[in-house]
Amino acid sequence: MKNIRLRYAPSPTGYLHIGNTRTALMNYLFAKHYDGDFIVRIEDTDIERNVEGAIESQFSNMEWLGIIPDESFLKPKDGYGEYMQSKKFDRYKEFANDLLERGLAYKCFCTPEELEKDREAQIARGIVATQYSRKCLNRTDIAEMEGKPFNIRFKVPDNKDYTVNDIVRGEVTFNSKEIGDFVILKSNGIATYNFAVVIDDYDMKITHVVRGEEHISNTPRQCMIFEAFGWEEPTFGHMTLIVDETKKKLSKRSGNAVFFISQYREQGYLPEAIFNYIALLGWSPKEEKEIFTKEEFVKIFDETRFSKSPSTFDMVKMKWINSQYMKKLTEEQYLEFVKPFIDKERFSIDNKDQEWLDQVLLLFKKELEFAQQINDHLDIFFNEIEISEATKKVLSELNDYQELIGGLKSKFESLSNFEEQPIKDVIKELGVEFSKKGKDLFMPIRIFSTFSEHGPELAKTIALIGKEKVLRNINSLI
Repeated sequence: MKNIRLRYAPSPTGYLHIGNTRTALMNYLFAKHYDGDFIVRIEDTDIERNVEGAIESQFSNMEWLGIIPDESFLKPKDGYGEYMQSKKFDRYKEFANDLLERGLAYKCFCTPEELEKDREAQIARGIVATQYSRKCLNRTDIAEMEGKPFNIRFKVPDNKDYTVNDIVRGEVTFNSKEIGDFVILKSNGIATYNFAVVIDDYDMKITHVVRGEEHISNTPRQCMIFEAFGWEEPTFGHMTLIVDETKKKLSKRSGNAVFFISQYREQGYLPEAIFNYIALLGWSPKEEKEIFTKEEFVKIFDETRFSKSPSTFDMVKMKWINSQYMKKLTEEQYLEFVKPFIDKERFSIDNKDQEWLDQVLLLFKKELEFAQQINDHLDIFFNEIEISEATKKVLSELNDYQELIGGLKSKFESLSNFEEQPIKDVIKELGVEFSKKGKDLFMPIRIFSTFSEHGPELAKTIALIGKEKVLRNINSLI
């Protein structure tokens, strides 16, 4: 088998997000499964739309996720050309002129105003899929146009079928009559996407192109360019859309609060968990399992298992997968990971005993979905809080508990060793003394001690809050 080479080719018009991460990740897995090469190429010819910091965002966040390119402009290899389109203008021009000389392309002198007028006329005639009129194909006044700006248009073959064996969709056929002559080199000397990408893929010896379904309409144009030069075209695969819960295409405009990978980093998600979740968007393994390491994904990857239906981005599932990875961390790893996400403006952790702080944080190791959530749990340990109306309502629905709480207060006051085991013993004694168990025993104690009806291990939580504060809570609620 020839060397498998796949590429991820972002434009620096935005930051790394869920959608283009999926594209990068699938190309990475495909290449690595076959011991091939994964290339990152920057398509930066749309200069006006380029966003400052976008390239850095792409590389920084891919590296964080573990999607490491074998080649890029940061790690180039000889023999594959430039890895940024902005450095290839002369090469694109050379190939465009070659097509001109062979009569496979022609100069178009139509102004934007003329093109718009022609488009409106076609729409007025009921033509929905408007096309270029070929006004400039057989112009007889070319000599008179000397010195005027022109685009170079590709001459689309007449009524010809182009069939693509798509990895995801199977056999897809396009007819050229549905496609008008398209611009391959603009008057400013910049190559258009469909032209530049073919030359790049040829230069870089790309064997497979795996991308989103929004590129399907580009495929026949690219096939025509490959054919015009007599080049072997790569194998194409167009992955289905990622949609939100309303079945609309996932985007920053679709209301998804966490769209960019940098946002997940800032909220305290683990890169391995994001890699795991996104790898399952539109692709499925043979086995009924949802947690895989990167190495396992590389081993089990199968390009025949792409989904033919849109995949729904499920934030609940993403959080669950991240929580599974957090639970797998050792206590030391967990503490090192979570501490930077503590809001130091809300919680003064620097003047606290670090062993005590570690024990507080470890209380929630099995409860957190992502690290930033730790801030939802620390108020009771650091600040004076008020009991919520919802918790008061829970308390009001419990059976008679006044004597139980009176006994709790008395025993806690006399408890000299306010640690987990003695507190457990007190709770057990109260259960026997007042003939209470389950919710009737634990819920009143938890609410009076912690001001919450939910939480981790009760005795350990009470011990870490501390005797003075627990008694203050009990007295204030009584």
